[in-house]
Amino acid sequence: MKKRYIKQCFLAFCLSGLVAACATSETEPRAETDIEYNGTDCISIRTIRDYTPLDNRNLLVEAAGRRHYLVTLVMTSFELRSSFRLGFRSRDDWLCPYGGDRIVFEGLANDEISIRSITRLTAEQTEDLLVRYGKKEPTEQQDPPPPDLKGAEVEELGSEVVEPVE
Repeated sequence: MKKRYIKQCFLAFCLSGLVAACATSETEPRAETDIEYNGTDCISIRTIRDYTPLDNRNLLVEAAGRRHYLVTLVMTSFELRSSFRLGFRSRDDWLCPYGGDRIVFEGLANDEISIRSITRLTAEQTEDLLVRYGKKEPTEQQDPPPPDLKGAEVEELGSEVVEPVE
């Protein structure tokens, strides 16, 4: 009976330690340029102005008001880069990653692919994505000027000119 009680106490102690370890784990704060790849934002289809395919799965969509969105597809599509036009199939006027909304590729083959996520981006995030996927050259950062350090002064030693004696 006493052994059973000790085992239960030991098990309760271990489980409470495990719960405490999980509860105190903190996540680092995200930087503003970090992108949430599981976004659930929606885009009004009427406001879509332009798009840039980043790769076979990601699409950068520009909406009115210079708003940019990262659209991630459920599966890769080689039609994304080679399609002549993109269309949208939705039950309403909003393109969302849920509700069965799809992107329609009107190229050599008419494909429809569901949307995994839509994330609204800041200007910095948009620039970062364009540079990361090779759609834009990175802005050249100038080297900072060297710091002004005070150090030992250099003394010039006078050199006497000795003329040869004749």
